[in-house]
Amino acid sequence: MRRMKNGAEYNLRGDKVVGIEVRKGPKYDNRKVVNCRSLPPLIREGLIDFERYPSDMTRYYRVRLTDEGEKLLKKGV
Repeated sequence: MRRMKNGAEYNLRGDKVVGIEVRKGPKYDNRKVVNCRSLPPLIREGLIDFERYPSDMTRYYRVRLTDEGEKLLKKGV
């Protein structure tokens, strides 16, 4: 969640089962996609949410922190 807060891009498949992190930078040619197994539990807990409603369950959609997730980060948990 801290990396998401700092601007890292995370995507979750529309069915909320598979998450990925998209890493960009000079070490990688354009971008590197890495599995992120922590996204499904975070969305179930209400700490993250889709930026826009997923219309296709097989596509990936960007996620963002919810207000609840922001509060948890401020607490330092």
